[in-house]
Amino acid sequence: MRIRTILAAAAAPAALAAVLLGTAGQASAVTVPNPNSVITMDQAKADAYAQGIIPKSIDVPAGQHVKLEGVTVNGNVTVEGQLAMNGVTVNGNVTVSGGGPAGSASELSLFNNPSHITGNLTIHDSAGGPNGNGDRNGTSFADNADEPWGPTPVTQVDGNFSFTNNTGWLYVGTQVHVNGNFTASGNGPYTWPGAFDYSGVSAAHIQVS
Repeated sequence: MRIRTILAAAAAPAALAAVLLGTAGQASAVTVPNPNSVITMDQAKADAYAQGIIPKSIDVPAGQHVKLEGVTVNGNVTVEGQLAMNGVTVNGNVTVSGGGPAGSASELSLFNNPSHITGNLTIHDSAGGPNGNGDRNGTSFADNADEPWGPTPVTQVDGNFSFTNNTGWLYVGTQVHVNGNFTASGNGPYTWPGAFDYSGVSAAHIQVS
């Protein structure tokens, strides 16, 4: 009886420790942020993350014009407003779509230092953001990144680059290297030949229709 009593007493602290550890684990799980949540981005938030790491996916809603510089986004980027990126790494996909009429719709522009997108770049159904060209207003994608000291020597898309069903401009003024395929279809009509310029794109396969 004495041996049995000693064993029971020894088991009690272990059981108590397990309860306490379980409780602590539950408390810890409650305080961990959801990595799948999305940050709705504005310029104030972008400035707060300057030169740092954004730990979640971000969305730039219609009506917002946001400039990101020197940051790393650990998640996907969606754009219905206008987003300008300088030397940004996106560890995910970038999707630009919709947003309204020409001149105030969705737009992605790259400037100064090249950026790096590790996933796919998809731009669709966009009339384009402001470009100051009167009746030819509206740019959906523009690359003017020409300083070779960003995340990569030239702007790089590790996945595919798709540009479909847009009336906004496509302008690749410098170089965009696509490890996958570049496809463009259903765009325009464009009243000015320079409104659809993909001459700076290099890809494993290019298909334009």
